[in-house]
Amino acid sequence: MLSNEKIDKIAERYVKMISENINVELIIPKDIIIDKPYGRIYFYGAKDYKKHRLAGNGPFLIKNDTGIVIPFGTAMDVDYYIKGYEDGTWKPASYGVWDPNQN
Repeated sequence: MLSNEKIDKIAERYVKMISENINVELIIPKDIIIDKPYGRIYFYGAKDYKKHRLAGNGPFLIKNDTGIVIPFGTAMDVDYYIKGYEDGTWKPASYGVWDPNQN
């Protein structure tokens, strides 16, 4: 089981990777992290949100057993993805999953 500190570092790496890909400085608001028994769910956005409007920046889950990052969608509220993940009715796209141990 990974510590919250280690999971936070994975989240920072993941968002930094996205930031570098889109050339926009991104931040993770620390006050809206959702803790679940299976991991932590993060949100992110542009540091200069008045200058940069993002699309597709949905929340993401980091599994606390493996560190795997699972991006949620943006079409529905985060509760939809959480419920679907928990009851097995929503499955992430395999191309969207990021393994920090392989990158």
